[in-house]
Amino acid sequence: MRHDAHMPKRQRGTVRPAHQDPRVGLPATTPAQGGRQQAATVAHGRRVGLAMVPLRLFLGLTFVYAGLDKVLFDPTFLASAAPTSLLAQLHGFAQTSPLAPLITRIAEPLVGPVGLAIAIAEIAVGLGALSGLLPRASAWGGFAISILLWLTSSIAIHPYYLGPDLPYAAGWLTLALVGDGDVYNVRAGLGRWLVGLGLEEPDADPERRRFIQGALLGGVAILTGGFGWLLGEPGRSSLTAELQAGPSASPTPVPSGPVATPANSIGTLASLRQQGSIAFQIPPQATSHAGDPALVVLLGDGTAVAYDAVCTHAGCTVGFDQSSSDLFCPCHGATFDPANHGAVLGGPTNIPLPEVPIHVDAQTGVITLAG
Repeated sequence: MRHDAHMPKRQRGTVRPAHQDPRVGLPATTPAQGGRQQAATVAHGRRVGLAMVPLRLFLGLTFVYAGLDKVLFDPTFLASAAPTSLLAQLHGFAQTSPLAPLITRIAEPLVGPVGLAIAIAEIAVGLGALSGLLPRASAWGGFAISILLWLTSSIAIHPYYLGPDLPYAAGWLTLALVGDGDVYNVRAGLGRWLVGLGLEEPDADPERRRFIQGALLGGVAILTGGFGWLLGEPGRSSLTAELQAGPSASPTPVPSGPVATPANSIGTLASLRQQGSIAFQIPPQATSHAGDPALVVLLGDGTAVAYDAVCTHAGCTVGFDQSSSDLFCPCHGATFDPANHGAVLGGPTNIPLPEVPIHVDAQTGVITLAG
């Protein structure tokens, strides 16, 4: 009798290959195959990391520049009297943002610290993307900043794809999920440097190393933002002084003879002819757009019209461009036609500026709010 006569038929005469896993009946990975698979995985990760390099460069450089622009290159950002300051922008954002309570109760009263915190946070996440220090944490930080900006400054933009913040959020989210593929970063060099200085063992705790990376990244961002703020302070101070001096530096001509100026007076037609526009604030008791900045503009036919000066794109304060006779937003380039009911001429919005009713006294030329 054959020695395998009592074995089940499916096992008789079967010889298991040496490379087959007896537990699952599938081919086991040989050392050579495992090495090839590992090499293929590493190569794939490197390709993915290389594909992320353009995104890292764009997001990193853009956010570092955005942070420096706020504290170094833009003297109006922290100047509360400037029409393009953060305070003026926050006031406009509060009209449309779902975060309006946070803006009015926290951001506006603490506008200086909030502005510096935004700038330093942008610098930190930008440096993280460029250097590879805490790449995923930095990317999640950039994603959070972009979503916060969308909820405050661009949520009112229609259609949504005209807004700039959601594409940035999508880019940061991609980088947070994929990572940098361990290419073109300073993490390995930082580890060798710490070991060389005797500050760390070669097999140091990863959590400790991440803490060191975060401390280094935050420290560099704070120093960069603080240094930029110190360099930009003289320009901000001088501009703030000029803005606060305002009308006293250039006297406004008045009509001859005594002119009664009602409490709701905006100015005179004579001064409007001289300046081309007059800025004022809609009084708190107004039925609509109370507290908003506004502009009276003299048209080519000699008539005066007034508009709410809060840009319908992202809430910045628009100004009057005498060379084109248009209302222009300095933040994102939206342009409006004062001679055509504030219609949009160009830029990232399709919503016209709201008109403000005014009355011009035919005898005295005094301009007042109607109603």
